[in-house]
Amino acid sequence: MATPQSAPAVYLRPFRPEDEPALIDIYMAAYREHPEYGEPTPQQARRYLQWLMRHHTLFTVAEVDGQPVGFIVVDATWLDRSRRRVGEIHELAVHPAYWGKGIARRLLEAGLAHIRTRGLTCAGLWVGEHNERAQAFYRRLGFRPTQKGWGEWLRMVKRV
Repeated sequence: MATPQSAPAVYLRPFRPEDEPALIDIYMAAYREHPEYGEPTPQQARRYLQWLMRHHTLFTVAEVDGQPVGFIVVDATWLDRSRRRVGEIHELAVHPAYWGKGIARRLLEAGLAHIRTRGLTCAGLWVGEHNERAQAFYRRLGFRPTQKGWGEWLRMVKRV
């Protein structure tokens, strides 16, 4: 993994199959603070990534110095619990060494732009109810909690 800088040059690009090992590492590191919300093993994280590969309309990777450091997965064909089509953000993960450097914001902005280009007016996601850092990030970008959901998850939505 590249050494983080104060303002790294970030390149966003589509997912490639050879990214899988790096994305598993990013995913496992990103959930280290709240393991209750992530997959417990790299093997289970691989299965989850494979599920994401089948359920997306956007799968974008953030690179710094040619190395993946984060990713976002969005499905603009998703139906929410009320059977409304929404732009669902299935996953947004950035390696902790790159937190606070604007990478998650860039990824999320790309995801929201994708949702808008698909003609949708609502983006949604689930975040761990005890993951205050992630909730604060989403709130700063206009997401609002709407309901508690499955287990210890909080639903957040944003008009796009």
